[in-house]
Amino acid sequence: MTEPAPSDAPEMRDAHAWHVPRLVIAWLLTAVIGVLVTLLVPTEQRFPWLVLAIGVSTLVTFALQLGTAQRVGFITRVAFSVAGSVLIIAVIDVIGLLVDAA
Repeated sequence: MTEPAPSDAPEMRDAHAWHVPRLVIAWLLTAVIGVLVTLLVPTEQRFPWLVLAIGVSTLVTFALQLGTAQRVGFITRVAFSVAGSVLIIAVIDVIGLLVDAA
């Protein structure tokens, strides 16, 4: 039995194209930093620190995605990861504000 030539092989999608573990690592780091900022920084000084958390998460995302050495879908993966990080920080901030108001 012979294998088909590479040009005859159907194009298969890479199962790890999204590199989900790398996305989860960036999001977990964002959540940890966001929780620490919410717990340790006074409410009136919290916003700049949360912006810094998003910046750190963005840099970590770039490093993790560049580490894949896969060009296809890079912008999409980075955008998805950064958007998830912003959403995580927003949720943590809202919870922190609700707890502070109580």
